[in-house]
Amino acid sequence: MQRSGYVAIVDDDASMREALARLLRVHGINSWNYPSARAFLEALPSHMPDCLIVDVNMPDMTGIELQCELLNCDVRIPTIVISASHDKSIAASAASLGAVAVFLKPVPRDALMAAINSAKKRHYTHTRADRSGVVVDWLDACRSGQLNALLNLYEERATLICDCDGINLAGRNSIAIYWKSKLESKSVSAFTLDGMILTGDEIQVDCQGCKGKPVRVHFRFSPLGKILHTRFGPLPCSV
Repeated sequence: MQRSGYVAIVDDDASMREALARLLRVHGINSWNYPSARAFLEALPSHMPDCLIVDVNMPDMTGIELQCELLNCDVRIPTIVISASHDKSIAASAASLGAVAVFLKPVPRDALMAAINSAKKRHYTHTRADRSGVVVDWLDACRSGQLNALLNLYEERATLICDCDGINLAGRNSIAIYWKSKLESKSVSAFTLDGMILTGDEIQVDCQGCKGKPVRVHFRFSPLGKILHTRFGPLPCSV
């Protein structure tokens, strides 16, 4: 999953959005501002932030409701909730939904920056772990011949390149046809994990391919954690 390297600010108060954005700029942090939860959700599929700062009291969808919607979609972003209300039940609700911090307005600057830095580190650590989990699920689906489970790990617009077979595919339907034949002809020793390395925003996996021969697979991920690209090649002789 590729990180977009920014903090999302969701608040219907334009002056508050600008004040927070200005504070982040001073600390060298990029931000994208959204006037509503709906606007943020519409942009989310292509832009995944490292951290989310969200106001509670907004029309149409509150900050707490946005937290719920993200969890329902299995999207986990370290979230900082801000509120003008002293109602303790708001902080309790935000915390129960996974908020890393809850602040009352006016927001304390030093505490906010500490929470943002902590959230960004947490996001990076969890993202790496989540991507590794997807690769393990991918290997399990290949090993057990579960085509549907395998395809569910791919984005609809995913691509696949196999240097061994000279294949270059685009779209999940094309990938489905490719994998159907591969899974039907796999050897008993196929898809045994030999090694996994996280390299930047990719994961490199060495395993036994469908014919039981060593292959190296590179994975790239969409912002929502689906497999966006896989590339297969023979394992280098030096390995």
